[in-house]
Formats: sequence, structure tokens, C-alpha cells
Amino acid sequence: MTTIDLAQLIVRPNAQPDSGIRARNYRAAATGELHRLVPGRFVTSADWASLDQDAQHRLLVHAAVERLPVGDLVSHWSAAALWRLPIIGRWPDRVHITTAPNGRRSSTSALVRHQRQLAAVPALTDGVTVTSLAETIIDVARVATFAQSVAMGDAVLWRAQNPRDAGGMPGLTLEQLQQALRDSREHRGVARVCRMLDFIDGRANRPGESLARVTMSELGVPAPVLQHPMVMLDGKHYYLDFYFAEYDVGVDFDGRIKYLDSAFRGGRTAEQVVYDEKIREDHVRSRLTGYGRCDWIVAGSSRQLGAMLRRIGVRC
Repeated sequence: MTTIDLAQLIVRPNAQPDSGIRARNYRAAATGELHRLVPGRFVTSADWASLDQDAQHRLLVHAAVERLPVGDLVSHWSAAALWRLPIIGRWPDRVHITTAPNGRRSSTSALVRHQRQLAAVPALTDGVTVTSLAETIIDVARVATFAQSVAMGDAVLWRAQNPRDAGGMPGLTLEQLQQALRDSREHRGVARVCRMLDFIDGRANRPGESLARVTMSELGVPAPVLQHPMVMLDGKHYYLDFYFAEYDVGVDFDGRIKYLDSAFRGGRTAEQVVYDEKIREDHVRSRLTGYGRCDWIVAGSSRQLGAMLRRIGVRC
């Protein structure tokens, strides 16, 4: 379902000229066969269940924009979803829209409206007009948790540094993000944005790594080296997600996606990935004083991550 045109999944009962088909669609909605996206727009429950949460929010956006008045623009979290930025947690249940200041329209059960003057020319992605990538990052950072904004900031820096691996999605430099903040006409949340800009690092290429970095900073441990290269005796090259040089300790973020998602397995079976990871871990452990792994739960918990770091030799 990752390459499908999401807009093709939308069911529009009112657009059916046949009253019998319209009636069947509304009965299907009443029985749960259709899932309501926004008023007058549905998707089959089977199609909805087959989408991951990123695609679900993008579909919600596609359904909402069909009914938007001229001048309303997809922004904030919803623009981030269309820009394929990562989320820590869940996407909102409503679509976020920016409209001109002093507009009379307010938020609804399907839409969250933000009223302000845009600082940059809107962009087009997924066939939808949205806030520019830089303005989207800045908008989210004003209102998101620190971890959420860092994950998005890390992602766009990584894309700029690794364009061939970015799946065609654009990236940004830190200077471009800083300029977007200077160009902004909104003063709310500036301190939160500045904190994010001071922290993000394009060497963190997965949101789980971003989350772990934020938790490490909360623990007060020395900032680790990211993507630290290691050369084994047999000539193999490995990269540690985090390396604490002071303690000669390495840590890797170990999300389930590398085992379950074929896009990350490089043609290997899940069993082969597990075996390869075991060989890699054996090699890495042989060259370090301490080594550990963290998953999403540990990465987001100061107590659990702190305990793991102390166990492998990091003082915190």
C-alpha cells in the first residue's frame, strides 16, 4: 500500500448520481464497513486497516483538502506527514490548516485552523499545497515536544546530507532552517525552536536515534559521537549509532523495523537479518569496553536508558 494513490481510496457518497449507490454507501458507513475520514468522505475499513499510521494521516489530509475553502493551506503536523517526516507518537486525529489572519473560519471536528501570515511561498507535495518544508519544521517545533521536533529536524538534515538515500524527499541545511526562523512573522514558541536548532544533527537518520539522544541529554551524559566508524580485523566496516569515547562504550538503537520491513532488509529474510546482527554485535563487542542496545521503550525512558548505560560503563 506504500505506493498507491491514496486519493483513489476515498469514497464520496454524495458524488454518486445513483441514489441507490448513495444509500448503500451510507448503510455501509453505519455498519462499519466504511470508515469516516471527514464529513462526506469515507474509506473502506479494510483499506484503512491496511495502511500504517503515516499513510492514514496522509489519507485524512487528502480527504480534507477536497472541501477546503480557497486560501486555506495544509500546515503543521499534516504538512509534516505529507513531507514524509517521522513522528514520535501518533499523528493528530484532525488535519492542521493555516489560513489568513483575522479569518472568520474556526476549527471544526475535522480541522484545526491556525491563523497567521505565511513567511514563505507554499509548496506542492503529494499533489497538495502545503507550507514549505522549512516553515513546516519551524511550525511543528513551536508546539511539539522536544523529541518530536528533534526527530523531524534530524531527518531533514540527514536527507540533505544523503540525497541518494532519501527516497526523493528533499532535505534542508541548518542554515536554511535558521533563515526560516528569522523570516518567520510569528513570535510564539521561538525559544522552543531555537532549542531544537541547537540540538539537531543530520547523522541521526532514524527517529528512534533522535529519541535516544534526547533522553541521553536529559540524563546529563556526555554527548556521544554519532555514526562512529569501526574497522574490524577482517576489514569489515561498521558504524555505531552512539559512541562514548570517554568510556569506550557503544550503543545501537535496535528498532523492530529492521527485522520486519522488507525495505530495510535488503532482500534478506528476517532470520538472516537476526543472524547478521548477531555477527556484527560479536565483532563490535570484541573491540569495545562496553556495548548495549536500546529499543523504542528504553530510548524514551530516562530510568531504563540510564540503567542500561550504567550497566555498560557510562556514568549518569
